[in-house]
Amino acid sequence: MVRIISLLERDQFKTTPNGDLAGESRARKVGHPQYLAAMTLVLLAAFAFGAMSLNSDIVWLDEMFSLGNMGAFNPPYSPPDVVNSLRTYSPDHVPLYFVLGSQWAQLVGWTQLPVRYLSLLFGALLIAAIYRFTVEVFRQRVALLAAILLSTNGFVSLYFHEVRMYTLLLLLAVLHCWVYWRLSDVRRVSWRSWLLFVASAIAVIYTHVFSLYFLAGLMMQHLVFPPRSRRWLAIVAGWLLALLTFLPYITVFSRGFFGVTTSVNTLSNALTTPELALSVAHILVNDLIVLWLPIMFLLGYGLKSRRQRAFLRLLSIFAGMMLTLFLLNGVFQVIGINRMRYFLLAMPFFVIVVAHLLLSIGRWRVIALLFMLVWMAGGYRIDQLAERWTYGGHHTLRMEHPPLQQFSDALRGATREQDYVIGFAPSPMINWGLKHGWTTADYYTQVGLGIDGGFVNARLRGEELGQNIVDRLDNNPFLIFAYNPRDKPVIFNDVLAAIQADYAQCEVMVDRETVFVQRYVYQSLSCDREHQAIAYENGIKIVDRFGDYNEEVESIRIVTGWEVADEAQLEQFNVSIQLLNSEGANVRQTDRHLSDNILKWYVAELSTAGLSPGAYRAVVILYDRYSKEKVGGADLISSLSAKIHPIMQFKIEA
Repeated sequence: MVRIISLLERDQFKTTPNGDLAGESRARKVGHPQYLAAMTLVLLAAFAFGAMSLNSDIVWLDEMFSLGNMGAFNPPYSPPDVVNSLRTYSPDHVPLYFVLGSQWAQLVGWTQLPVRYLSLLFGALLIAAIYRFTVEVFRQRVALLAAILLSTNGFVSLYFHEVRMYTLLLLLAVLHCWVYWRLSDVRRVSWRSWLLFVASAIAVIYTHVFSLYFLAGLMMQHLVFPPRSRRWLAIVAGWLLALLTFLPYITVFSRGFFGVTTSVNTLSNALTTPELALSVAHILVNDLIVLWLPIMFLLGYGLKSRRQRAFLRLLSIFAGMMLTLFLLNGVFQVIGINRMRYFLLAMPFFVIVVAHLLLSIGRWRVIALLFMLVWMAGGYRIDQLAERWTYGGHHTLRMEHPPLQQFSDALRGATREQDYVIGFAPSPMINWGLKHGWTTADYYTQVGLGIDGGFVNARLRGEELGQNIVDRLDNNPFLIFAYNPRDKPVIFNDVLAAIQADYAQCEVMVDRETVFVQRYVYQSLSCDREHQAIAYENGIKIVDRFGDYNEEVESIRIVTGWEVADEAQLEQFNVSIQLLNSEGANVRQTDRHLSDNILKWYVAELSTAGLSPGAYRAVVILYDRYSKEKVGGADLISSLSAKIHPIMQFKIEA
């Protein structure tokens, strides 16, 4: 950002035709101490406001799509991996933000707070950019007010803490418009400005294809205001060059776009033009429709003046964007109440227009202050409504989740790789496999904690509930039972009874007002037991192994926990669980492929009926399914290497 500003300010130019301050005189006034101090406070406030929300709510559906395409569940993804993921799972999106997000997360981590921070960073840069661009067009007072209005717009600030591309998109749009303004007004410009002009246009397009309606608004203005010249034609050529770079991706995007626009869900939720206009009127003014009264009055006054060329240019950009998007919706019917985010790109230009109108009449400055305070109150209300705000587009999804981020934060650093989190879900949504096959629960357990987990559907009753509990426990011997003690579901006692029937209580790991976590182990084990791990030569690992002998039913139950280094190993190797007598002879055996349905825990039942009295031991063998050759492995407790490893010993009485 600083580098871009430096490059732009190298260009020298004179006063623009409309008489606005320009060039060196304006550049000097950018650094006025009182405005720099005020902008520092605005930036700090916007950053703090966004930072408070980074960990306040869990990732929602679209954020999960972003994380999946970035490679959160199978890191690291290279840029080509990200592009291939988008081609497969999200062809209606373009790759720039996802590539940047993937590389960022590989540096700072994949958990919710650091991965969301990138959007906050882009948001802070956006506030700085809109100030600097507005100074270019008007004066510092207008620029400061525009920065305040944008940073306190609830719809914009919503995306300061989401794993989505929108703050980057807004930042790039403002930067591109700033460079364009320089090229169209500056008498002498360097080649760096031309390079930045084309590069920023390409970056905007590859951040979100709906940026084309922003470029359409800019081009409409370009047809009317700047005089025809070689410079005018060069700008058009720059835009055409940027559009041409999108041709390699056009077939992918068109497949995704028409897939979305023709879906029953999109068509059934699309708004009519009057409905869309009313919704846009709400989101532009922080859901306070009364604020349109002073705006429309001042707009009428401003349009009477013929000396407001810069204002008319910005107004035409905004109007062109609105016109294009409304026409697009009229043709394709793609915008519903849950897709109002497509209008986000218009917000920077709208707040600049509003800021200029409010300060265009000196005696209206008190009104401007009152307007700003009411506007900020509306933004605060939207923030407090959070997922309940109508135009947020995803409120119904967030409300269906338990406080997963609280569980994840409380347990970070305290879990073991053998642990399995179990809790409650208000609906089955948290366990739904999304585009990449991963669930929201997987993100907080596997990505956030490095362990598996499952959540019981709190809406179930009777036999369905019993089966759901069995599915969630899934023979996992090491449980972490997590719940909110202030919000226990109706099925709480049923789940607790099912756990206590087969598991022994261990230590309380977390005991807070809204988070309670207790460790449980399978009843035949002890809480302080040391895990019996085996590391095989080929990278496969047994994280633990143990068994139970039930004399009454004459059966032995063997449990082994498996991890593989490479998915190809699932098809190459077999597991053999055997019972050996005191002489080492094999008396019982069960073999099966090391396939994904025995990961992480494999439970084998072997009958002991008919075995003669005496001492026996259960062993585990890993072997190549084709060559039948046994694989050697080292016991990580005893450090002994062998191809046959013991699991347990037992005795059959006479």
